[in-house]
Amino acid sequence: MSRTPSRRSFVASGLAAAGGTLAAGALSMTGSSAQAFAAAPEAAPFPKTPDAALERLLAGNKRFVQGKPEFPRRDSVQRIKTAQGQKPFAIILTCSDSRLAPEDIFDEGLGSLFIVRVAGNTGVDPVLIGTMEYSVITFGSVLLMVLGHTDCGAVKAAVDVVTKGTTLPGELPAVTQPIEPAVRAVQGQPADQLLDAAIHENVKMTQQALGQISTFADPVQSGKLEIVGYEYQLKTGKVTPVE
Repeated sequence: MSRTPSRRSFVASGLAAAGGTLAAGALSMTGSSAQAFAAAPEAAPFPKTPDAALERLLAGNKRFVQGKPEFPRRDSVQRIKTAQGQKPFAIILTCSDSRLAPEDIFDEGLGSLFIVRVAGNTGVDPVLIGTMEYSVITFGSVLLMVLGHTDCGAVKAAVDVVTKGTTLPGELPAVTQPIEPAVRAVQGQPADQLLDAAIHENVKMTQQALGQISTFADPVQSGKLEIVGYEYQLKTGKVTPVE
């Protein structure tokens, strides 16, 4: 993938903006807001390793599935703290589907997750890649999860394009084109298993493609970042690995 000066400028300007927000937030914290901030409990520690980050996400998902979410760090105190700056430990590349809300399914709060959403959870667009790179470079995020989900409409559309020659209206082909190679890779599967197979293959191919980008590959090699593929089960709420 080509690199342009604008990527570096983008990161630099983000750092400058973060610094300005920090200064402004500190100046504006007076009275009851400052007292609430001072009395607030410490936030959950930033996971030091990718394994610790994944363990934290899966523990939160377990609470969500069991119907025992803690809804952590979602109050006015956390809002004040995150207005000063953010430190997301994980990047979640997932679908735009309204039934999938990462903060809820992982039982996380404000400032913990850097979420990138696009129909079909693909990661080929330079804007999407640059967005994820920003979190790794600027915040030191240690985990990048590609999160697909069951019954994905974008993958369904890609299956129709590949198997039926369906012509989609408007800009929808831009959504399905990155998914179509995954459909072709599993096209030999029985018809009733094709959608699930394509969803899994799409996650795996996206995970593999991201791993070839130097911004991610270098920290992966040094153990500072891990890229994983998971699937969200719409009916059960459970997140399971895609292998």
